[in-house]
Amino acid sequence: MAIRRFRTGNRKDIFLYRTQVENLFINEFLPDAPGDCVKVFLFGLMYAQFDQEIDSRTMALTLGLNEKDVDNAWKYWESKGLVRILRGGSPDQYDIEFIRQIDLFYGKTVEEAVEAEPQPEGEAVSIIAQLTNRQLKEIFDKYQMLTGRTISRHEASKLTDAIKVYNIEPDILDFAIDYCVGLDKYSVDYISKVALRWKEEGARDVAEVKLMLDRHSRRNDFYRKVFAALGFNRLPNPSDREIMDRWVDEMGCSLAEVLDACKAAAGLRDPNLRYVNKVLENKALEKGGVNTFKEQTGRRAEAPQNAAEGPQAMVSRKVLKDYYDYIRENDEKTRKARISDLCARIPAMKSILESEARLGRELVTAAPGPEAKERKERLRAERQSLEERKKLLLTDYGYPEDYLERKFRCSICRDTGYTDEGRVCTCCRERAAEAYRWIQETETH
Repeated sequence: MAIRRFRTGNRKDIFLYRTQVENLFINEFLPDAPGDCVKVFLFGLMYAQFDQEIDSRTMALTLGLNEKDVDNAWKYWESKGLVRILRGGSPDQYDIEFIRQIDLFYGKTVEEAVEAEPQPEGEAVSIIAQLTNRQLKEIFDKYQMLTGRTISRHEASKLTDAIKVYNIEPDILDFAIDYCVGLDKYSVDYISKVALRWKEEGARDVAEVKLMLDRHSRRNDFYRKVFAALGFNRLPNPSDREIMDRWVDEMGCSLAEVLDACKAAAGLRDPNLRYVNKVLENKALEKGGVNTFKEQTGRRAEAPQNAAEGPQAMVSRKVLKDYYDYIRENDEKTRKARISDLCARIPAMKSILESEARLGRELVTAAPGPEAKERKERLRAERQSLEERKKLLLTDYGYPEDYLERKFRCSICRDTGYTDEGRVCTCCRERAAEAYRWIQETETH
């Protein structure tokens, strides 16, 4: 760290030259510093730059102060980090070291900082021109040019951290300055947050940032038109944007489709986005009754009232009913195939099944009356006997007793979708997911 200190020498020659004051001192410390402290600092800096020595008593007399004022001034500047007080053998003996702020700020000496840029003879080089990092220099130059003032230490530190700590590409940070200033946002904190958000959203260069902004612009225009159609006089909140984003990203709705749905809600006393959402979901289920939502985000929409919802998809009640019919028909075909195969292997089974069918027809067609009651009881007993013979025959040939019975996927509703009380069965949720895959396979073939 470069340091200047007071030394002995010839005093009278120093008044023929100029004292250089760092711009960081003028910009960061001068505005808030007490007047007497400023006088002591500048007077001491003049002696330090020319390796001259002056005692506190002489300085106090020259500046029209007392020695205590001089001592307090040096303590003030030490607290600010601009000088270091080196104590001597007694409390009233000390040396003053001036600490160059560019060394603290950028961690480099002036000579290292301006190695690639020669200093104009007779002129002090600006702080920004002393940077070795060319990209940071350009960013600082840009910020100063657009704001019309010297960059502060806090601001420069924030911009430096954006690149070195948060790994934001310099080109993106540079573009963020232009973008934010165009919005009348000059805060470095704001600029850094904007650039960081672009990075977190996946932008790797300025071209990708511009594409992202274009998408955001078109999406904001979409929000504005939807709110105008609904008569809203406010900006969309995050919840509103999430609902509207799903219409485009997941459901694949066009602006015309959304605005058409908004017309249905515009006549309500309290129009709202959730009503529009239901209208769009219902329309999405009308074509074939299948879910037409785009699976881009992995999220699943809330099921509308006239649809059944499964773990992976939504289908309309019509599709769900058709699927239940398909299940029953398919299971019946499977059962008949088993019967046909079994009768071919076990001839006696065919006779039993034919007898069962005959008894069933007789029970249905039996005429009412006292004699019919006795006849039905006899038919039921005969059918029970046939059932026992059938089970015994199945087990003798190595089949389970219920081999020829219908195998329902749901024993509660017996694959109808409704319980005996007429309520929607709990299996509907699982069947809905199966129905979605079934209708997709049907359309594919």
